[in-house]
Amino acid sequence: MALIKDRQLSIKHAATPQLRFSDWLIEGTGTGDAVLTNGEDDLSSLLANANKLSMIAIEFEAFTDGRGFSIARMLRRNGFEGEIRAVGDVAMDRIDFMQRVGFNAFELRDDQDAVQALTKLGEVSVHFQPSADGKGPAYMV
Repeated sequence: MALIKDRQLSIKHAATPQLRFSDWLIEGTGTGDAVLTNGEDDLSSLLANANKLSMIAIEFEAFTDGRGFSIARMLRRNGFEGEIRAVGDVAMDRIDFMQRVGFNAFELRDDQDAVQALTKLGEVSVHFQPSADGKGPAYMV
């Protein structure tokens, strides 16, 4: 399984956390600083505790579930500066959009080509939505 982090193929990186955010809340913050979450976790609790974490892996259980985009955007909007990793059904054609909302790491499936995935970053040159990196939409340039 390949990982792209900060626009590069990552050889040395932390493993994707297996500890779910809901369990981390129950077990206490001393159980680690990296969690796995998805759209079923309470977003307000995640936002309130994000500053205690260095990595938040957001799981895409299916291509049709876009809640991870909103979670990443809200984390960045609320000042989270750590790693936001996309895991699960990380579709190649959505990687550029994932980066724009705040993801900075992408865990690829074994059947996905990491070199091809790297070419997807920055593939779309004109956007009509603001992004997590502060770049405004094309019509405001």
